[in-house]
Formats: sequence, C-alpha cells, structure tokens
Amino acid sequence: MALVSGHTLTKYDKELVALDDLILSMFKLDQHNIKGALKAVYNGDREMAQRIISQDEAVNALEVQVDELARRLIVTHQPAASDLRKVFAVTKIVTDLERISDLATDIAGAVSRVGGGSAVRFGQLKVMHKLVLGQIKAVRKAYFERDVEAAHRVIEQDNVVNEAYEACQRVMLTMMLESTKQITSYLAWSNVAVELERIGDHITNIAEMTIYMVIGHEVRHVSPERIQALIEDQDDDD
Repeated sequence: MALVSGHTLTKYDKELVALDDLILSMFKLDQHNIKGALKAVYNGDREMAQRIISQDEAVNALEVQVDELARRLIVTHQPAASDLRKVFAVTKIVTDLERISDLATDIAGAVSRVGGGSAVRFGQLKVMHKLVLGQIKAVRKAYFERDVEAAHRVIEQDNVVNEAYEACQRVMLTMMLESTKQITSYLAWSNVAVELERIGDHITNIAEMTIYMVIGHEVRHVSPERIQALIEDQDDDD
C-alpha cells in the first residue's frame, strides 16, 4: 500500500488522489483537442477534425466519473474544511473542462468552412492560439501545485487574450469588407476566434476556483487587486 508522510493511504485518500487523476486526464485531453482542432482548421484536415470531434465523448465520460466520485466522497466520508473545498471546486472545474472540450469540437467543426491554409495571414488569430494554449498549461500547473500566485497570473492574463481577440475581430472585419466573395470563410475564422476567447474565459474560471480551493475565499467577480490582497493575507497567516 502506498505511503504518504510515513502513513498508509486510506480509501478516502485514494479517492481524493483518484479525483485529481481524472482531472489530469481531462486537462490532457483538452490540451490535445485544442491543438488538434486548430491544426485541422489551419490545414483543412477533415480527418483530423473528425478525430477531435469524436474524442469529446471521452471528456464527457470523464466528467461523469468526476461527478460520481465527488458525490461518493461527500456522502461516504463527509469531508471537512480544505478537503470539502477541493471536492466542491472540482465539481465546478470539471464543468469548465467539459465546456473547453465542446469549444475545441466547435473549432474542429469549422474545417469545412474556413478554406484551410488561409490562416497563415491571420497573425492575431495565431497570437490568440498561442496565448490560450499557454493559459491552459499554466492553469493546469497552478491547480496541481496549489499555486495561488500562478492562478492569479492566469486571471490577469485573460485581459491579454481579450485584447488579442478584439484585434483579431478587427482584422476579420476588414477582410470581409475588402473581399466579400470570401465572407463565409472569414465569418468562420471569426467564429474560431470567438471560441478561443470563450476557452480563455473557462480557463479563468478554473484559475478562480483553484484560488478558492487553496485559500477558501470566493474570488469570482472580484477585482485583480482584491484577489492579490486575499492571497497576501493568506501568506501572512502562514
């Protein structure tokens, strides 16, 4: 039986670990699906797009497993304090991870409308692509390391994603006006930008719930300055 700090893991401990294992699997699938969906639309690769779309079922199944395990933990073990916060936070985080997969599926579904290959001209979309992938990697690390400072940086970075989104939409609008014959393709690329921006919002939600899980303060709809103050108060208590 595994050991933690010199003690054997109880069934309760194992189920808490299993909860994180399921969340890790969802993070990995989401990252893979975002990358694959974007690659599919850039290259006009319908076969790859279909693979990404079919993988959404695996994310949905993991969401169900997390929900069932979380309920079992609450009913069977009645966790208190930090463990209860973790279980509650996970039930929120898993919803955002499932929605991220849905949005990656929507991006992959655009492959027949975007006119593959033209994305090389859309610098701002590439910027969004890079930012969002960096954000999901950062929030995953923050969650598993219980790093509230890193989670706070993810929240602050969402403004940069939003700015890139607005710039991307301005470029798309200009292209639509200049080349009305390709308006359907440009609208499809514009929708890809919308979906990337929404993924960024869900990543921010995960960062907020990570902070709640660690310090026990609700930070949704709270200013970045107030979040930082709450984090610093927690450090003072330590």
